[in-house]
Formats: sequence, C-alpha cells, structure tokens
Amino acid sequence: MSPQNPPREVPATQHGMLLGVDLGSNHIRIGVVDPTGQLLNFRREPFTSEYENAGQGSALASQLIALIQQSLQEHPGVSAIGLAFPGLIQQPSQRIVKLSHAVGLLSLDLHAELQRALNLPVHFDNNANAAAFAEMQAGVARGLRDWLYLHIGANVGAGLVLGGQLQRGKSGWAGALGEMAIDPERNGEYVQLESMVSAENIVRRTRRRLQRDSTSSLSRLGAMGGFTYDDIITAADTGDDLAKLMLQRTGRFIGTVIAEVINLLNLSLVAIGGAPAGRRFLVQAIAEEASQRASSIIFDDCQIVAAELGAEAGVIGAALLAGQTSDQAR
Repeated sequence: MSPQNPPREVPATQHGMLLGVDLGSNHIRIGVVDPTGQLLNFRREPFTSEYENAGQGSALASQLIALIQQSLQEHPGVSAIGLAFPGLIQQPSQRIVKLSHAVGLLSLDLHAELQRALNLPVHFDNNANAAAFAEMQAGVARGLRDWLYLHIGANVGAGLVLGGQLQRGKSGWAGALGEMAIDPERNGEYVQLESMVSAENIVRRTRRRLQRDSTSSLSRLGAMGGFTYDDIITAADTGDDLAKLMLQRTGRFIGTVIAEVINLLNLSLVAIGGAPAGRRFLVQAIAEEASQRASSIIFDDCQIVAAELGAEAGVIGAALLAGQTSDQAR
C-alpha cells in the first residue's frame, strides 16, 4: 500500500511550459508539462531497430530533433527541453557514455547538436533520475526525503534521493544498480544485474526456459516470430505459470541488490517503476527476497511499493529537471 504523503510544494520557476522526451527501448515518448508537473500533452513515436546499429546515431538524432521541433511549433511557449535516456549520462559534459540499445548516439555530441538546432536550454539525464523527480513532485514520493526509484525496462537503474535531493554522484552515474554484480545461480559465477533483469534479458531468459517447458502460452508467440517483455507480463496477468515464474525470478535477482542498498542507506521507501502492469509481480518478489537478506530492523523501516506514475513519468521528470537546471543557470 502506498504511503500517505502531503502534496509537495513545487518551487517557483521562471518557466512557462516545458518539454520532456524519454527515449525508451522501442518508442520516443514526448510531452509538454507545466511548471507544477501537470502533463498537458503526451504521445509516443516508434523508432526502428535500424537505430541500434552503431552507424545510425545520426538518423536517430535527426528523428529526435524533428519530433521536438514539431512539438515546439505546436506549443510555442516552451522554454526548456529535457531528455531522459536509459543509460549513463555524464552530467558535467552532458555526454551519453552508455546506451545499450542505441549505441550510435555515443559517437555524437547530441547535447550540442540539439542546442544548436533548437536554440533553447537542453538538459540530459538518465530515465531513472527523471522518473524519480516526477514521483517526488506528483507521485508516490511526495514529501519523502530518503528513498529510491527503481526503473526496470530497457535498462536497470535507480534514482536516489537523500535529504530531499536527487543524488548524481561525482560524474552523474549514481544509482547504476544495473552495473552491480550478482550470483544468480549461487554457484560463484557473478554477472551484471542488468544482464539478467533488463526487459531484453528477461525475454532472453524466458526463451531459454521455453526450451524445457513448452506448455506456456508464450510458446505459441515464440513460434509465430517471438514475444516481448510486455507479452510476458500479459501472460503472467492471465495466469501463465511460466511467465509468473520468470517475473518472480527477476524480482528475486533485484531483491539481492535492493537488500544491500536498504542496509546501507536506511531508506524510507523503494518505488518500483518500469512497465506498470508488471509492477505487482515484481514488488512482491523483490520485497520477499530483500526481507530475507536485509537486516530485519532496517528492512522494517522501509516500504517497497509500486510507483504511481506510468509511462509518462520520464517525460514529466525530464521536463521539470530541464526547467530546474535552466533556472539555476540564470
């Protein structure tokens, strides 16, 4: 159950409307937000797998610029633009240093290109930080000072808030939980958490499991050309035992890391984001595993809940962070 928090007062800003963009695994989400975090306009635009190739970064950059320019024409009052990416963003330079599903962007100074093309303040952040900021303003974490937002999707990352402030660390890479090592089979072989629990890797693990268990409804989708992370969630929601098992195992892997974070930071809340329909499966599994591994005293002082905001969280947070950063630069 979500904690009852008072509405959070949003600091005054010199901005009118703000534009947020969230680059997902298959879609570009884009929307206009007012300074209080109210979403005024939101849509998704697909991008094709050709952008995953190293040489296609300029094509994706061109699509981003075109979409943003179209939104600016439709909403001429926008004063700052924020973009959220499922990877690592170096804050001082605003360079993308890791972006697994669109590696072509790594060779570009995309921030500089956007500012030249758009002639407005532009701010980059990772998607977990953006969603965490949105949840602080308009979601489950209103009024909380020490908590963590966990994103599970194209990447696995966390937005860490301590003392009411979003923490980025020295270079902007704080919260990179997906980079942490786990021993999933408990046999002394360690792998990165993200290599097991990102959306792509949940699908990969499920495909391998289907080689031993062909009774799942996912077998039919696999034979027809494949299935997605969303398909696994839908199957679990309709009672498919294998799909539920794969989500439960995913939650247990994540819980091993979350337990250590709770022990270290004495958080009041961990909010589980990513695909909204999958949260109910993951929250329970993460909480059960973390409860077995964390100090019982410290674990009992923390709630693990589903995040409130859906696919729009990254857009809202990216926009608000852009407004905040632009204000601070004045």
